[in-house]
Amino acid sequence: MGVARSGLFAVASVLLFIFLLAGNLFLTLKTSLTYENVEPEVASVVEKLADEFNLTEDVNNKMPTMTTYCQNNSEYVFSQDGRVFVIPCDVVVQGNNAVVDYGIKSIIKDAYYEKYECDFWNCFKENEPPFFLVSEKAKDYWSEKFYFTLLALIILIILMFFLIKEKTNLPIVVGILLALASLPFIKLNWLFSFMPNNPFFEFISVLVSNSYNIFLASMILGLIILAIGIILKFFKIGFKISEFFSKKDATSKEEVKEIVKSEISKSKIPVSKKKSK
Repeated sequence: MGVARSGLFAVASVLLFIFLLAGNLFLTLKTSLTYENVEPEVASVVEKLADEFNLTEDVNNKMPTMTTYCQNNSEYVFSQDGRVFVIPCDVVVQGNNAVVDYGIKSIIKDAYYEKYECDFWNCFKENEPPFFLVSEKAKDYWSEKFYFTLLALIILIILMFFLIKEKTNLPIVVGILLALASLPFIKLNWLFSFMPNNPFFEFISVLVSNSYNIFLASMILGLIILAIGIILKFFKIGFKISEFFSKKDATSKEEVKEIVKSEISKSKIPVSKKKSK
């Protein structure tokens, strides 16, 4: 491999590592922001904010009215601070805490699926508390970034395939880089334990709640790719592939003819003459 080719491969390897880190980050954000993951994670944060919303106090004041109303109706509707709550009466009969919990889940669901009429970074400035950070809009935003990064990774790996001489070294390089790129995500949640104890940082911690699973997936995939590279090298498949791609001179037509003639002459069966009686 020439100096220029080696230099290009080194640059491509560095870029691959950077994009692998970015891909792991975007995948962490994407998978952490599914509604099934957000709802239980955000519930504890919203519960702390319930007093700021005056939800707990409002429910306590309305509870006698709600109980009476539910004797002949299936649900109770009320508004509070611009939010409309529809509480099923089978929840009302369970008491104040059940109504507050249901109201909290309603806040989370409405905030998650709300159609935010703003660009992502403008929404960051316009919303307080920043529910949009754990919304479907945010999930879609990070999904787009992940798929863009995935495309860049595919292009880089194809480029590296043509730059590297020993083709079986490529899965070894990719496997090692992927495993290394997974390491920062093993303790990503742990970093947020040092953040100030306020709702904003708790919202932020939800964004990386799935980081450990991404670490495991990335590490396992990296080790599998590395193992494939080692196996290919062990069975010398890489030598055959490299020989195929580095072959410069094709066998001439004349040489082919000579080889064919030689094989035909070898395969001829002599016919013996019959003996006359």
